[in-house]
Amino acid sequence: MEKCYKLIERQMYAEALASLTQILKREINNPQLETIYLIQHILSQSQRYKNLQIKILEIVKQEENEDEVDDDKYFNLVLDLINLLIDQNNIQQAKNWSKQLKKCVQGIQYNESLLYLIENLDNMLAYKQKNIDLKEQLQIYEELSELERKTKYFEQDGMPAYLIPTRWFNKWKSYVTDTAIELPNENLNIEKEIEVLENLFNVSSDLDIEEQITAPGPINGFTLIQAQSALELDPFGPKSYTNYILKENIREGADFILVGHKIYEYFKNIYGGFEIKRLIVEHSQTHQKYVDLVPRMIQFIILPNEEKHRGRLITANSSDLILDLCKKVNRILKLNNEVRWWKFNDFQSQEEFIKKLQKRELYKQVSAKVLDKTTMIDEINFTSSDLFICEIRYGRDWQISEIDKKQISSVKRKINISDVPQIMNDSRKGVTGLQNLGNTCFMNAALQCLSNTYELTEYMVSNEFYQHLNCENPLGTKGALATAYAELMKIMWYGNNSAVSAYDLKRVIGKFAPQFYGYGQQDSHEFLSYLLDGLHEDLNKVFNKPIVKEVEIIDETDFEASRIFWNNYILRNQSKIQQLMVGQYKSTLVCPNCHRVSKTFDPYMSLSLPIPSYTLIQLSLYFIYQNEKIPLKIQLNIKSDQDANYIGQELSKSLNIEKDQMNFILLKDHLIKERIKKKQNVKWIQEQEGQLFVYQIEKEFHQLSDDQIHIDFYYCNKTDRSNFNEQIITFPRQFVLQKQNKIIDIYFKIYQQFKHHLILIIQELADQLLNEGVNIQEYCQGAPQTLEEFINEIKQFKVELYKLVYNGKPMDYMSQDTLENYKQKILSIHVILNPLFGRSEIQNLKFQRCKDFNDEQNRQLRKGEYTLEDCLRSFAKEEVLGKGDEWYCNRCKQHVQATKQMEIYRAPQLLIIHLKRFRSANNRISSYGSFFYSNGSQKITTMVHFPKKLNLNPFVLSKVNDNDPIDYNYELYGVDNHFGGLGGGHYTACAYNQLINKWVDYNDSSARITSADVESEAAYVLFYRRTDSQKCSLGR
Repeated sequence: MEKCYKLIERQMYAEALASLTQILKREINNPQLETIYLIQHILSQSQRYKNLQIKILEIVKQEENEDEVDDDKYFNLVLDLINLLIDQNNIQQAKNWSKQLKKCVQGIQYNESLLYLIENLDNMLAYKQKNIDLKEQLQIYEELSELERKTKYFEQDGMPAYLIPTRWFNKWKSYVTDTAIELPNENLNIEKEIEVLENLFNVSSDLDIEEQITAPGPINGFTLIQAQSALELDPFGPKSYTNYILKENIREGADFILVGHKIYEYFKNIYGGFEIKRLIVEHSQTHQKYVDLVPRMIQFIILPNEEKHRGRLITANSSDLILDLCKKVNRILKLNNEVRWWKFNDFQSQEEFIKKLQKRELYKQVSAKVLDKTTMIDEINFTSSDLFICEIRYGRDWQISEIDKKQISSVKRKINISDVPQIMNDSRKGVTGLQNLGNTCFMNAALQCLSNTYELTEYMVSNEFYQHLNCENPLGTKGALATAYAELMKIMWYGNNSAVSAYDLKRVIGKFAPQFYGYGQQDSHEFLSYLLDGLHEDLNKVFNKPIVKEVEIIDETDFEASRIFWNNYILRNQSKIQQLMVGQYKSTLVCPNCHRVSKTFDPYMSLSLPIPSYTLIQLSLYFIYQNEKIPLKIQLNIKSDQDANYIGQELSKSLNIEKDQMNFILLKDHLIKERIKKKQNVKWIQEQEGQLFVYQIEKEFHQLSDDQIHIDFYYCNKTDRSNFNEQIITFPRQFVLQKQNKIIDIYFKIYQQFKHHLILIIQELADQLLNEGVNIQEYCQGAPQTLEEFINEIKQFKVELYKLVYNGKPMDYMSQDTLENYKQKILSIHVILNPLFGRSEIQNLKFQRCKDFNDEQNRQLRKGEYTLEDCLRSFAKEEVLGKGDEWYCNRCKQHVQATKQMEIYRAPQLLIIHLKRFRSANNRISSYGSFFYSNGSQKITTMVHFPKKLNLNPFVLSKVNDNDPIDYNYELYGVDNHFGGLGGGHYTACAYNQLINKWVDYNDSSARITSADVESEAAYVLFYRRTDSQKCSLGR
């Protein structure tokens, strides 16, 4: 099971799911919670496997033990099942499972928080949706959204903000606008493993190309929360929003949107729901307003007289005071006593105290300190691993006192700098994890690489930095950042805890850089850049920065010009960071009109390298058969210089269909946007707005002869709308006829395709559709193959199944006119279904179904691979500035699209290389109300091979052109990795520890020795050390 956790951690879902499926097969009669939990974790990454998820979750069983963790796990799995049923509008089955869950919870000892959730769940499921006009709903929502913008609602301190699941909002938008939701393209590459699971549970692998339009159901806030039985409920009504905990790693946009009070109440009044509320608060330092999404979770025990000393959990806003916690405990316990809170001095003291409690030993004194009641929660350094003592005063005296401890050195007390530590036998020597404080893996990975930058670490832990501390620099943090960083390095290298908290450092950074305040996922390189810049300013030896005149290079050589720029930089910037990590660019701009050349030599702390353009692009398409076969969803990986003809060849080989019998169509909102020619480039196809469909057809559209006619037909439901295009309910189908054919032949060809859908619901509609005596089993044998068979079969119906309309006029199937009367090469026909086919019947006809195409060859994503040298060459390429980025030429007196070239002039002792894996395409970003949807950004997952030993000499201009004596050869010592996609994913790090001479794999709290093979597609930031650097003396 540990192997599965590691695979999931690395987002290797296919391998993890294959292992878990084999485990589940062995456990099928008595499945373990852990197995179901991990499978559900993988499947929940997709919108496509909900029926399979339901089948798997239905076999989950409550394990008979007293472990609260397992009780919580069982509860959350059943809650996932209920959420899936609600999403499918299966409210009755959701109610049944809620009753079953309630029975199980009643057998749990501490169940108040779980019963609270079930009570709210039952209330939500019992709500009857109100019948409000859909256009009116949309109009009122837009009016309320505009009011929010005008009143700057989200800039008002103390106002409530409500989280609405993105899934619900998209369904509501689809419902009120009558626009189907297109399922997102997903690249989990687990189709083969899904097929094995579907066979195990006898589940159909059919998918829908688009979801059917249905009412969104209640606003199901339960999809955003996780249950914890240890959570104490606050009985105070206005604080009820602290009585549930949000799931980890949920993100605004992807998982939820934020709305104000009026919008939420309007929605809830119509649909009902379980509200997820948070407060808009003001940052105490920057006064910036933000939604406090993640209240702090506080683990505690109550002393004295707490039976069994059970662990409890409460939540608090970061702006709450310790006094607020005291009041909350009194409310929960229904007391009015004096309360004080204790925090242990260190993790070891906490562990020793817990052992004493377990042995029922006396605990009159603790190695902890009492927290001042005016202290804000956000000012306390703690993580989810910390345990607090909540001491309640009974009578005159307190029961606990503090163990005496040595006073901190008074010299540095003022700025909280501890003495220089000593390496002990049990010191971790940098093999120390960093606790995840809530989406802080981006920070942890960068800190681990920087920690193993021994030149900087030695400088900090020896307190040498103290003599250079610049507390007057307005660009710095008054020394707070440098001090917090130094203290963190001391406990990581000299402490004996396997994992420590970087909370103090994060709090300082959040105070001075609001973008890193809170607990949202951030970019690791951006964090690293801020941290290095902040440390540089805190340690800058230049206290009074002189004003430096702007430099214009005229006739100077590169050597002379670079010296001028560098000297100007040094006049204002002198620190350990500058000494170790700052290099110099050469930037050249050439005016296309007057050919004026402008050269600048600017400093850099990290080298951001582009990854060369893809050689392969991933293209998603749907293949539509003409017969009864279910349409396929196919992912192809194709070179960007290929064309549609190549796609046809690939499909022909995989599907055994002639490529000349395929039409390539771009569809948008069910309508044909473009008929693609075979010579069209695939990159062009990918960049177009619309979805690619490939149809099996008698003859390709562009190859039709003069005596042939192409038919597109669209299934429509009967409405009062005059525009037939507004009635279309699914993507078009196609076929080809001879012009000598008649209208009845069109009816026949459409019926051949329609029948494959009709037999899915013929049983339930038999009395309304078929004449008496028709044998349904015989009817379902297949579609008629001749016109005569069609005419005989259609006589078995008592009603007309559909009517055909062309250009708004009915087509009479009894007409004897040939299709030659239609002069067009294409007929677009609307198939108006009989009103007997209502919304539910149309849904059951499964017009939109498809299945993933599982082709092993295509399943392996063949990405282009490059070397670090390729990236360095790409960085130095000349480029023409784009529109909007023009450069002002002071000779021409105008903005021009100049030619620009960036090159490395000099490189630092410690070289940080940032691979630019995240980029934005020029795709359209559409908005709906106040919420934006974009598919324009992407992560480049191309493999970049980077060497352990890097020879940078050929890329450094000072070496190539100006006889620089420095040897620019480097050794790799750190890798900051990013796994997963945009807006989330996970950061880890690998770094070479010079004290133990081994590579260490850092993954938040985990730090373990690993092999020297640290190269992967996840590499994001690389750390190199010049080979002429002094050897590590840390701890010696």
